[in-house]
Amino acid sequence: MTLMKTLTPSVKEPSSPQAGKLHDRILSAARKSGIDSGQFQDALAYPGTELEDGMIVLLVQFAKKVSGIITPVRAQDTGLVPRGWEVKSDNLEGDISLANLDYSSCPVREGETYVNCDTMLERAGNAYGSLGFAAALLKEQEEGKEIFPVESRGKHYFIMPRTVLIADDRYREVAYFDWRGRRWVLRFFWLGSRFSDDSRFVRPRE
Repeated sequence: MTLMKTLTPSVKEPSSPQAGKLHDRILSAARKSGIDSGQFQDALAYPGTELEDGMIVLLVQFAKKVSGIITPVRAQDTGLVPRGWEVKSDNLEGDISLANLDYSSCPVREGETYVNCDTMLERAGNAYGSLGFAAALLKEQEEGKEIFPVESRGKHYFIMPRTVLIADDRYREVAYFDWRGRRWVLRFFWLGSRFSDDSRFVRPRE
């Protein structure tokens, strides 16, 4: 005997009540902003799908924020590249879950005191650390969130190895976070220096 299985497709579209809540929030925002009916109609009459596309971009952005997911931007768009410096390489990570990070990885292995920059970059592997990721962490800190383990304060510094910059003196630099006073501060490390066993990478938790 052949057993027939009824397949019920999962509902992935937003529900009518959810769309209704969005409707209410748009009306509330319109009243607060002072936009009048004519302006509202002009926006609705705009040809193409740019309005709809823009709304979806915002909805996805806020959905990710609620879920603790960030999407790093290019180094040039962070405002963190010092004046006169150039971006040599910028390897973006894609979406990152801030709830799924590991802070324990060290480029210096047992029996070593220091490693040079080439060894550090080689051992970075799948570590996060674009300048876009650093910018997202700084924003999280500004919002009052802990961005690194409390026990690492004054003990570890966190390397951002995915973006390599060329300083105005033509030396290569990478960013890193160091605990200074009451907050994590983004600084830059000359790649001609050595990295100590106080250094750490940020990786996705396995």
